[in-house]
Amino acid sequence: MGTGAAHMAEGPSPSEEITQADYSPQDFWNGRLDKNFTLSGVGHTNVGLAFNRWAYAVRKRVLLRNLRAHGVPIGGARILELAFGTGYYLDLWRALGAKHVTGFDIAFVAARAATERFKDLGWRFLQGDIGKPLDLQEARGACDLATAFDVLFHVVDESAWNAALDNLTAALKPGGHLAVFDKFQRVESAGSHVRRRTFETYEAALKARGYEIVGVRPIFFFMNSPTDLEGLSGIFFRLGWSLAKLPYRVGKLVGLGEVFGWLSGAALYLPELFFGLACSNGPGTKLLLARKK
Repeated sequence: MGTGAAHMAEGPSPSEEITQADYSPQDFWNGRLDKNFTLSGVGHTNVGLAFNRWAYAVRKRVLLRNLRAHGVPIGGARILELAFGTGYYLDLWRALGAKHVTGFDIAFVAARAATERFKDLGWRFLQGDIGKPLDLQEARGACDLATAFDVLFHVVDESAWNAALDNLTAALKPGGHLAVFDKFQRVESAGSHVRRRTFETYEAALKARGYEIVGVRPIFFFMNSPTDLEGLSGIFFRLGWSLAKLPYRVGKLVGLGEVFGWLSGAALYLPELFFGLACSNGPGTKLLLARKK
């Protein structure tokens, strides 16, 4: 998403191409979610809803597996979530018995929807730019977990990116954990409204804020655009991503895009989980877990 934006879009579709100078995160994400308030609207728009549901299921499995492995319980936890979008992880936190969630999203439509959906729990959701100081109130220094899922790479300005990390840090209590989805690349790259920072950049920024990185695990190999590439692996994984998208595109021609997209996602679900367990690195999105000392 954008600077504190809705959630985890990888980039605009061809009809949404923008330049960095034109990019207004609030306008972009409010407009996009007004048109499509689904996992497709916050994910990859060119693979359909069914494929995105499978991809989110992979994210969830990897996240839960690693939270358990590092002893991060959700039951009874206080959580800060930046850029919660359509609320996919909010539903997960509720199902796992989280005590309280505070969330900020740059899209008003996201904040409004979450407030209505979780009003019985007393959770707090506000529209806010995560690249600026946030009104954390009771969440300040009280959270067991703080998350930024597929959003920090949309914060292209360095001062705003550092401010987002400051917001996450301010919410965590000592011993609390930070969970981030990004690609943590070997070489930094940038586009219209995306900046892919290196693992070394994250490591230095988190160390300066008193974190210990406890794990970095790959999430995607084939169901997400591969950008952390070198040598022949680049050709292999780019081809894999192209083939993963192909069924939906072909299916759309005969009115079966969602059916073909579902089949593609279903076929890749178990291979993604297998490679995520077998490999220590990958070409796409990864999960970083860090503990605040």
